[in-house]
Amino acid sequence: MADKEMTSFMRSLCMGLIEEDVLLPFPVMADKEGETLRAIFDSLKQFLGNRDRDFRAWDLAGELPASMLEELRQFGLFGLVLPEDVGGLALGSTAYSRTLQELSRYDGSLAATVGAHSSIGLRGLLLFGTPEQRARFYPKLATGEMIAAFCLTEPGAGSDAASIKTTAIRDGADWVLDGSKLWITNGGMASFFTVFAKTGKPEERGKLTAFIVTRDMKGVSTGPHEDKMGLRASSTTALFLDGVRVPAANVLGEVGKGFKVAVKILNSGRSGLGGGCVGGMKRMIELATRQAKGRVQFGKPISEFGLIKQKVGHMVVDTYAAESAVAMVSGLVDQGYQDYAVEAAISKVFATEALWRTTDEALQIAGGNGYMREYPYERALRDCRIFRIWEGTNDILRLFIALTAMNDVGAQLADLAASLKGVLNDP
Repeated sequence: MADKEMTSFMRSLCMGLIEEDVLLPFPVMADKEGETLRAIFDSLKQFLGNRDRDFRAWDLAGELPASMLEELRQFGLFGLVLPEDVGGLALGSTAYSRTLQELSRYDGSLAATVGAHSSIGLRGLLLFGTPEQRARFYPKLATGEMIAAFCLTEPGAGSDAASIKTTAIRDGADWVLDGSKLWITNGGMASFFTVFAKTGKPEERGKLTAFIVTRDMKGVSTGPHEDKMGLRASSTTALFLDGVRVPAANVLGEVGKGFKVAVKILNSGRSGLGGGCVGGMKRMIELATRQAKGRVQFGKPISEFGLIKQKVGHMVVDTYAAESAVAMVSGLVDQGYQDYAVEAAISKVFATEALWRTTDEALQIAGGNGYMREYPYERALRDCRIFRIWEGTNDILRLFIALTAMNDVGAQLADLAASLKGVLNDP
């Protein structure tokens, strides 16, 4: 039986070991969660199934109406991962990923709003919050009275998170935060911010601490809505912190261990992004096959041409593989495995790039129509481009995957070299 505290399937695989106990049997959801999901999907279809014109209008306007935000609250979409006793649905990682998958079939901006709240915005509270912190914030987060945002990126600190400039200085019972954050999803509507600030000495890198910051604290402000390429109806702003006094009781995790908190949040939340990718891919396959069957050229539907069949075949293969990888990672989380960072990174890289390929091919099958705003293809292509950048760029994640594998192998070789040195020196 695999040790859930230490075992990573992919890290073991890089060492030449196949941990069958981790993969088999393939994880499945509990019957209760399956029933809950079916009810959620049926309700989502009634709620969003006939609102394509609204989605397009919101994209053009670059804003999600307040009325729609209230509908999301009433639907309960802000309490997906929070406990039932505070008004949430207490979904596990797999069920949450499947919900984001279904939501993404309708509109990317809605999925981004809900996902940024649960996948990363409040995830630190879920993973590291004290009982007192959870009692204070869970009820309002579950109803959407408070919407959450994750605040790590800065103008000079993207992938190099250890170089952030926002500072937190202890002053009596409080910490005083100064600095700014950039490209904060949900920034304009959030009132609960998970903020990372430097608490080490000026010359120390990576000594970060995570804080719960609320909008009602003096010195907290947000910038104007960013005019984005895609996901235009989702709120993205800067966050400004000007001498914000944050009680010590609002520290998430340990002081100086904020980098660990940030990484854990991003790893844990990646099943939501992966689920969103899979949902988008399934929608593109649905649209592309309908277009191919209905579009007649040279006297027959283009679905009968071999090249179109090949395109759809590749789309289906990518979707199957992406869904399998995402389901495996979320299953590991639900089963209590602790070391799944490499698996989560692989699923994020593959699913986001598979979504890009699938969306691009769907637009290609649609031809000129795919380039027109009245059809959903061009919006889908714009929306999904950010997925290869946010929550860790795919370039950085590729480095992480490779370096982790090489470090493990290197450590084993170093041990082997040390033992061989002793044998050769004293045969």
